[in-house]
Amino acid sequence: MSQVVPLHRGWLLAIKERNDKDAFGAVYRVYWEELYNHALRRVRNEQQAEDLVQELFIQLWEQRERLDTMMNLPAYLYGMLKYKIIDFFNSNKVKSQLLDLWATDLHHYVQQNPDELEAYYALERLLDRELDSMPLNMKQAILLKWDKLSIRDIAVQLGLSEQTVKNNISVGSKRLQHALLVNNSDAYSTLAVLATQSLTLLLAY
Repeated sequence: MSQVVPLHRGWLLAIKERNDKDAFGAVYRVYWEELYNHALRRVRNEQQAEDLVQELFIQLWEQRERLDTMMNLPAYLYGMLKYKIIDFFNSNKVKSQLLDLWATDLHHYVQQNPDELEAYYALERLLDRELDSMPLNMKQAILLKWDKLSIRDIAVQLGLSEQTVKNNISVGSKRLQHALLVNNSDAYSTLAVLATQSLTLLLAY
């Protein structure tokens, strides 16, 4: 570690003070693969993971004049990547893509584990019961959100304010997740976890 830190500082000094592309290339070669693998585990798409890491290094170069040469470089790079992944997940387009991905995962899991089919149907019945117990506006807001309507479109269709729609979806989402976690016989099964993740993603806005 005593050798690594001075090496990092040397790279950072060269990048900051001399616009040294060789030093920047060294940082890129050392950290690109592990940052890419970290991003891939989160976003589960090779091209998206590669794009995120490329954006990170472009930003690092563009902001080189403001670099702290005494900083912990790996921690800084992972911190940058963390916020890029958060922005990625906050993208409405990505939410739709990931929802399809989780739904596919759920389908494949049941196909590969036919003994879980009854548990899958039990989860469906559990969610149906919880939906039926909700106030009508809350149930309708959630079902329309499942159809990928925007908050504005749902508000127009139900004759409610956008804030009321958001409140109904937020409360309804928590009720559904609570039902999965509390009323399911095995709340930590792979099936229940996949279902909870799908719900969380679907009802985010």
